[in-house]
Amino acid sequence: MGGESIYGPSFKDELDSRLLHSGRGVLSMANSGPGTNGSQFFILYKSAAHLNYKHTVFGRVVGGLEVLSLMEKVTTDDEDRPLQDIKITGATVFTNPYQELEEEERQKEAAAAKQADAGNPEDPD
Repeated sequence: MGGESIYGPSFKDELDSRLLHSGRGVLSMANSGPGTNGSQFFILYKSAAHLNYKHTVFGRVVGGLEVLSLMEKVTTDDEDRPLQDIKITGATVFTNPYQELEEEERQKEAAAAKQADAGNPEDPD
């Protein structure tokens, strides 16, 4: 299933401790072990902490959750594969999750530095 990605037949994991399998609608790369990402991905219906640091999280569904609910109702086989085809015919990327997290971290660091400076005023002498 799936085709070749823009990176070739497979590519390395891009695991990030800030991007976890927590919550409904997380998008993550399917793989068969370290460094075996291809063009397949999955969408979580609920949190799955056991997948953390094994699969690369690369996004989250931010709209159309009613469609996700319909997908969840499709009957699956013993390996959780849907018995009928589910096709995603379009998607919109609103923001890069890494950039968003990095900006949040920069803001927190700036706020912490400002608070530290306010608590330790420099000696004017």
